[in-house]
Amino acid sequence: MIEISRHIHDGSELDASELERSELKILEAKNTSQTVSPINSTDSFDWSAEEYQNFSREIQLLKHEYHKSELFSNESLIKLLDNYPRTWLQCYTMGTNPENHNEWTPVHIAESSGIEIMEALQKGRIWINAVNIDKYDKHYGKLIEEMYTKISSNCPHIHKLRNAFNALLISSPGIQVYYHLDTDPNMLWHIRGVKKFWVYPARDKRFTPQNYIEEIIAHERHENMPYQSWYDDHAYAISLKEGQAVSWPQHSPHRVENVTVNVSLTSSYESTESRRLVGVHGANYYFLRKLGIKNRPTNTEGLLPAFKSFSYYVCNKLSLLKKGSRTSTYVSNIRVDPKSETGLSTMDNASRTAFSYIDE
Repeated sequence: MIEISRHIHDGSELDASELERSELKILEAKNTSQTVSPINSTDSFDWSAEEYQNFSREIQLLKHEYHKSELFSNESLIKLLDNYPRTWLQCYTMGTNPENHNEWTPVHIAESSGIEIMEALQKGRIWINAVNIDKYDKHYGKLIEEMYTKISSNCPHIHKLRNAFNALLISSPGIQVYYHLDTDPNMLWHIRGVKKFWVYPARDKRFTPQNYIEEIIAHERHENMPYQSWYDDHAYAISLKEGQAVSWPQHSPHRVENVTVNVSLTSSYESTESRRLVGVHGANYYFLRKLGIKNRPTNTEGLLPAFKSFSYYVCNKLSLLKKGSRTSTYVSNIRVDPKSETGLSTMDNASRTAFSYIDE
């Protein structure tokens, strides 16, 4: 694998005045509306031919103008949170040690209004994940559809590219998203605040053993993976600000630490190439690994990888592959509480969060 040197792209440290300017003035939205105009999604980014050529192939820091859209104004976000289906509105809190992802904890949010959620966010360590944002609201859906139509039309090296999964992220200062790996290729469009972002070399066995990828695809392992601080010496490190997007090759581990209150849009996509890569790893897990083959090839070009991938998807479609039994802990006695100094409070009894019923 090609080693990527660690560097900070904005070239400077963040000072106190910069952080103060970048903080969201969320509470003002209760009485004040944003004076921003909607934008045409197809005009919201204008990348160079080289940037399109390297999309999905290299880690890239790109520009966009989605942060100017009224869809991401304070008032719009509060209204969105007021009405968002509670089975699709996830909330978590976590510790401060990036090496201990077991401190990732669900939080009850179903009874909280949009303004209460925003008030609590200012105080506590809260991570909001509004999943399926494109399915819930047609305006976000149109934005994302146009986004991928433009990328697809300018990236001939990616075939049959289509939108797969999207979520709106709103989070407190100081929170983190632990070191993890996603099955599909994805990217982050940053809207508000300052976010530290680390991306690590894709499929490099120093950071992601091959069996981890196979087990994540087979649902035997969660996306969160073991992390050690020395990994950062080989990471592409970014201080991500509004109007910037970061894209990386499929199966690149990454993690996040927020400096201020943040708003971002995360989007995943599929293509002929990405499905082939998933299919090869899936076939390795279900077929070659079961046969005791240790050196399982992961190349995707040629007839054999095509046959492996085809076999995996056919067997999966026919429900012949047994999915793993990984489980998530959705039971919690913590709830969003804007009246608390920490934005959170404890309940007398633990129970399942509303978002735990998403698939039921």
